[in-house]
Amino acid sequence: MARPARSELERLYAAHHRPEFLWPDPLVFARGWADPRDGEVAALVAAAFAYGRVEKILEALGEIFGHLGDRPREALGRVAPREWQERLGGFAYRFHKGGDVAVLLHLVAQALERWGTLADLFERSDPGDDLKTALSRFSQAVLGGDPRPLLREPRLPPRHPVRHLLASPATGGAAKRMCLFLRWVVRRDALDPGYWHGRVDPARLVVPLDAHVARVGRALGFTARKSNDWKTAVEITHSLAAYDPADPVRFDFSLFRFGMGRYGPGSVWNG
Repeated sequence: MARPARSELERLYAAHHRPEFLWPDPLVFARGWADPRDGEVAALVAAAFAYGRVEKILEALGEIFGHLGDRPREALGRVAPREWQERLGGFAYRFHKGGDVAVLLHLVAQALERWGTLADLFERSDPGDDLKTALSRFSQAVLGGDPRPLLREPRLPPRHPVRHLLASPATGGAAKRMCLFLRWVVRRDALDPGYWHGRVDPARLVVPLDAHVARVGRALGFTARKSNDWKTAVEITHSLAAYDPADPVRFDFSLFRFGMGRYGPGSVWNG
C-alpha cells in the first residue's frame, strides 16, 4: 500500500489527537501534576503498567495512585519499603503482585535519592545520539538499586517480574512502555504533559510500538517488518519523520486510536 499524503496523516492526527479522546488512556494518571518532580514519577509508574486490558490497567493504577497520593515523589521518600508492601498486600495485576509494586517504588525512590530527579538520571544515561542506549542505561540504573529489605538479594534477580515493568530495548524488544514514558515527559501539547520539556529533543523519540500501531504502520506502508520489535519501532518512526522530522512521535496517539478502532480490539494494550 502506498504511504498516505501528508494531508491525510494530518487529518488523522486532527481527528484523534484531542483531549476528549484521552479516556481511557493510562496517560490520565500522568497528566495534571503541578510539580514536574511528581509528574515524572507518576508518568513512570503509569507507563510501567500500561499493558493488558485497558479497564484493568486503570483499575490497577487507581489502586497504586490511591496509595501514592497527591505528592508521589514525597511519598516515595517518606514511606518505608515494608510499609509499601503492607499497603499493597492485596494488589494483583496479571503476573505482578503488591510486593512487585513495592520493589519498583523502592528502586525508584533510591534512584531519586541518588540522582535527584529522573530527568537528571536520564541525562546522565544519555550519550546524546542513541536513544536505545540512553533508555537501556536509564532502565538499568533504576533496576540496579538494592531491593533489600523486600528481597534477600542485594540485586534484582535476572527474571524478577519488576524487570518487565521497565523493560530495556537492549535485548531487541520494542520497549513500548519506556518509549511511552518518554513521549509523555518529553513532548508537551494538548495531551502530553512534557515534564522534561526542553531537556530532550522530541526528534529523537521512538514510537511506543504496540499491536495497534504496528498494524497501522504496516497498513500505511511505514514498515514491512513482521516482528513488533525495536527495529520495527525505529522503522515506523523514521517513516513518520518524513512527515514531521522535528516531532515524528506526535502522530503516535492518533495512530494508536485509529488502530484500536479499525485493526484490532479496542481494549487491549500490548507491550
